[in-house]
Amino acid sequence: MLRFIARHSTLIMPLCAVVGFISPELSNMVLAYLPEVLFFLMFFTLLGIDQYALFKRIISRYVWIFAVLQSAGLSLLLVAIAYLLGVRGDLLLAIAGLAATAPLFGSGALVNAVGFDALLAMAKTIAATLVMPVTLLAVLWLLGDTDAHLDLVTYSKRLVIYIMMPMLLAVVARRLIAPATLARYYPKIAQFNILLLLLFPLGLMAGFRQTFDNNPWEALSLLALSSVLALFFYFSAYFTYRRFGYENAIVAALVCGGRNVLLAYTITVPFMGALFLPLLGAFQLPAFCLPMLGKYMVKRHRAREE
Repeated sequence: MLRFIARHSTLIMPLCAVVGFISPELSNMVLAYLPEVLFFLMFFTLLGIDQYALFKRIISRYVWIFAVLQSAGLSLLLVAIAYLLGVRGDLLLAIAGLAATAPLFGSGALVNAVGFDALLAMAKTIAATLVMPVTLLAVLWLLGDTDAHLDLVTYSKRLVIYIMMPMLLAVVARRLIAPATLARYYPKIAQFNILLLLLFPLGLMAGFRQTFDNNPWEALSLLALSSVLALFFYFSAYFTYRRFGYENAIVAALVCGGRNVLLAYTITVPFMGALFLPLLGAFQLPAFCLPMLGKYMVKRHRAREE
């Protein structure tokens, strides 16, 4: 059963989002446990990665250029496009904030679900997470209220809890566990990791359901907008990195397409305007459809090569 879920996880993810929308009570119940789920998701993902190799990737120029483009570059580009199209006020601020948001902490697991190694995805995620507060500050300074600021204390705590501590535990575990034993049992752990990942689309849909109940037309409009944004994030990274090889392009697209919306929201409340949270809720369904798109593109590419 676990193997079946892992094999079809890219299809099950959007289905979990639909279940969360249909049952907001279940979604809210799962949401309460997502911080703990995130910690173990990061730990289990990092357990399968050589931490020295990860550190070498993080300090590389390639990764930091991606981090700046993923956050600051896309935010600036989308603000310019939206402004030219006549978007103003809270909606422009919400679009800029979403574009500035770093990748999901679970990006490594998403990339694993498609069949690629998580190391590069994790390096890009960590680097972009460090870039994000600078970009968000610029967004708030340009488009927000004069008294807008970030909760950097909360941000720092989350970096320590969800990145530094899992990395440290993974280093300790890899030293204590024999390499042969880890190589033998980690594939089973990785399958369990997929189950943890599925809880995120399930637990993040209650907010969008609340928006839908209050104003169905606004919710559907935001869903359409968020779908366009998700595809824009995905394909902008894909075509930018296609010259570095197909795997690099898919990894970049998946990392860029997913956004750590809860982290962005908690450190910017209440300065991102009235539409930021509804847009984040609407973004969940298209964002968790992207791994399915990535897996389909990989399958087509491999079939073409054969």
